Amino acid sequence: MRPLTFALLGAALFLAGCGKPSDAVVILQPQAKPATLQKYWPVPDFSLTERSGKALGLGDLTGKVWVADFFYTSCPGPCPALQSRFTEVQKALGPLPDVRFLSISVDPLKDTPEVLDVYAKRFKAGPQWFFCTGDRDAIFKLAHDGFKLPIAGGTPLDGPVTHTTRLVLVDRSGMVRGFYEGASQEGVDNIVGDIHRLLDEK
Repeated sequence: MRPLTFALLGAALFLAGCGKPSDAVVILQPQAKPATLQKYWPVPDFSLTERSGKALGLGDLTGKVWVADFFYTSCPGPCPALQSRFTEVQKALGPLPDVRFLSISVDPLKDTPEVLDVYAKRFKAGPQWFFCTGDRDAIFKLAHDGFKLPIAGGTPLDGPVTHTTRLVLVDRSGMVRGFYEGASQEGVDNIVGDIHRLLDEK
């Protein structure tokens, strides 16, 4: 639900004889979006391995508007729903040349490029949607320090990976510009609109 502001119309109720509280009319009005999206912080450089086997870093995304999420292919919980939402965003936007999607596995020991390739095809990922693996510690550091997202676990000692379902929107210069609940339809609708806003940003 979008934030709402309350407008109270009617006479001043503290004046004697000017009406009762039940006479007041409350009108709910949508709050206007700011003219530009907030700028949070720059994403640090990183080095990942894409499902194609090629290296992928921040420089490969510079000049593009992109969305990142964290997942793992054996996730029994929200990951399939999260990736399905990503599929919806990809479909809603169409083949825009300046948009990219980045899905990063938080279980790189199991999620090899070959495993990621099979998983990506399951969600009809196009050439603009990258599925990446890499060094586990580097990925966790990128999540914590680069995107400020909580991730924990992922070894035989500490159990399954616990991770966020948020999508992160990044602009052409590598600046984080928004966070969205990836498991909700509202999050999908909002991020599609904000991607268009960043594409139009000068």
